[in-house]
Amino acid sequence: MPEAWAAAVHRWTAQNAEFRREADGLTMPEPEVEWMFYQALAGAWPADLACDDADGLAALADRMAQFMLKAVREAKAHTSWTAQNADYESAVERFTRDALDPAKAPAFLQNFAAMCGPVFLAGALNSLSQTAIKLTAPGVPDIYQGSELWELSLVDPDNRRAVDYDTCRALQASVGDAAPEALLADWRSGALKLRLLQAGLALRARGRDLFAGGAYVPLSVEGDAAEHVLAFARIADGQAVVTIVPRMPLGLLSGESTPLVPTERWGDTVAMLPDHLAGQRWRDVVTGQVHAGQARLAVGEVLGRFPVALLANQSLQE
Repeated sequence: MPEAWAAAVHRWTAQNAEFRREADGLTMPEPEVEWMFYQALAGAWPADLACDDADGLAALADRMAQFMLKAVREAKAHTSWTAQNADYESAVERFTRDALDPAKAPAFLQNFAAMCGPVFLAGALNSLSQTAIKLTAPGVPDIYQGSELWELSLVDPDNRRAVDYDTCRALQASVGDAAPEALLADWRSGALKLRLLQAGLALRARGRDLFAGGAYVPLSVEGDAAEHVLAFARIADGQAVVTIVPRMPLGLLSGESTPLVPTERWGDTVAMLPDHLAGQRWRDVVTGQVHAGQARLAVGEVLGRFPVALLANQSLQE
């Protein structure tokens, strides 16, 4: 990915050359600032934004312009909060808005969206993995209002935008009964993450003592894709939860259209259960799928319907 990204940035700088300004021997924005623009844009681009959506891109341009202004002022190279360079700041803002204008930069926007598509998928899966870990690792999960769906906020003031409660409520009313396949088909909405949060928080309510003081037990992972899996158990007084999530998923998602790693790409990868947990009946709290009587959990099977897994033993099942 680093080589592909560097080549892409080289291509984008050529496509957007007409939007840069020159003054007193200075190119605005300079190469390192333009690189930062592309990198931040990849992180902030909404999952459901089309590269020809003028209104959506205008809204994104507003966010990016604020981010770029804060960044260049705090870099203090050519402007700062206390010694503002209006010409430089205007040039950086103009570049930002021109590059995100589908009437002015259609080739760049099409290429950027195509190049970053796999990154968006991997980012969604990383978000689900982090959420599953946050819900079950030792400590108290900190869930900000508005972060129940994909969280693509930049630094302030972007992270202080109003929460879209209407969208959250509408999804909350529907995701509980939705099949995993339907959630995957609608992955851009963030419904996958909301469903995981619903199931994980309900699990925490059933296992208060487990999550308050239960042991944390890392699980060994073996097989073809072992380096791409993180697994652990929480155990207390007969109650147990096993968390299995992908890591570094970009290559595993190659050619896919949803953030679900195909079963065959896990090969013979297995998570090893300690002896006292082997043979128990495990239920996935998101999908309802049951895995029983196994000392080794086949990752391809456990992650066959939903991108991450939270498995509860019988004493914690509904």
